[in-house]
Amino acid sequence: MTDTPHTSIATDASSPRRVSTAIGHRWPTWFGLAFAALNLADFQDGRALGLIVYLAALIYLATAVIGRPTTVWTLFWLSVVAVALLRVFDVDPWPPLVAGAASVTVVGLVGGLLRQPRLTAAQLPAMLVFGTAALLALSLPPQLGGYLVAAALIGHAVQDVVVWRAGKVVARSMAEFCAVLDFTLGAAIIVLSLAS
Repeated sequence: MTDTPHTSIATDASSPRRVSTAIGHRWPTWFGLAFAALNLADFQDGRALGLIVYLAALIYLATAVIGRPTTVWTLFWLSVVAVALLRVFDVDPWPPLVAGAASVTVVGLVGGLLRQPRLTAAQLPAMLVFGTAALLALSLPPQLGGYLVAAALIGHAVQDVVVWRAGKVVARSMAEFCAVLDFTLGAAIIVLSLAS
């Protein structure tokens, strides 16, 4: 009986610690939400967010070609810096990104990517599907193009969940971050397009 109050106090004292630990373990989720908010801050046209799904597919493909899931965060930050620099110098990011995807695809094919396990090999057709959707959206009217980008983002979010569950291709933290980012952006495009 005398232990009950102490146990209760210890449990109450450790609750904030457990909550902060739980929140800390979900940092990719919070980062994904923050990154989505940043990209939606000046939302005007859903087609512009096609760059996100294109980069996501390219980063996954490059990581699959390298064959080390932990390199994905380095590739992510390199792509963020590269796109930011292209924008600072007023260079259209699409030609370099398409050239980059073509180069990574060739390296992957030559390196035997299609002979890798199914989920790893699937990054090649995924790049083709999501990349084509992002590029095609640019040539469509704003609302229709936005819906295509939204579908591609939500489709990539599904792939993120599959990759996260398998624990393969990319680090699980990236798969979680990307799933939250992709789904949030895809849903927001639909909602904002319907509201306008």
